[in-house]
Amino acid sequence: MIGFAAFQIIARNAFGGGLSWADGLVQVALLWVTMVGASAASGADRHIKIDIVPRFAGPRMRILAARVTALGTAVLCAALGWTSIEFIRWDFIDGTIGFGAVPAWVCESIIPLAAGVMAARYLARTIWPAAEPSAGERGGAAPRKQEPSAGEREGLAPRKQEPTPP
Repeated sequence: MIGFAAFQIIARNAFGGGLSWADGLVQVALLWVTMVGASAASGADRHIKIDIVPRFAGPRMRILAARVTALGTAVLCAALGWTSIEFIRWDFIDGTIGFGAVPAWVCESIIPLAAGVMAARYLARTIWPAAEPSAGERGGAAPRKQEPSAGEREGLAPRKQEPTPP
């Protein structure tokens, strides 16, 4: 993706033109990377959050806030997926080209697919919220386990007990 964009810049400035389909390819690749990344981030609960309530509320209120937030997000993702199907249908009917000879509806098909996956994940979080808040909701990174030393790996030194976090 970056290679095509760089090539286009160099080709335009040095030779007065580039590949006619490269800009469309870069745009579609960006769309796919964005939607797949958003879906993966939602699955791992590693997306951007505004977490005011979890910082100051008790455990029960945190779970309630997580459920309400997950339900709202599921509804928005479902609305995005539903609306994008209509958008893709019109591109299919019109025969719009995405890049080269690839139809636009093929390029855009990731939108309802990823939105549907995200909606399903957030709906599941509405029904089965996490019992403990994630690292982001606690306001910091998750604690990392210390790697064993060479002596510990070979069984020559006893493993030290790690203190439990408060």
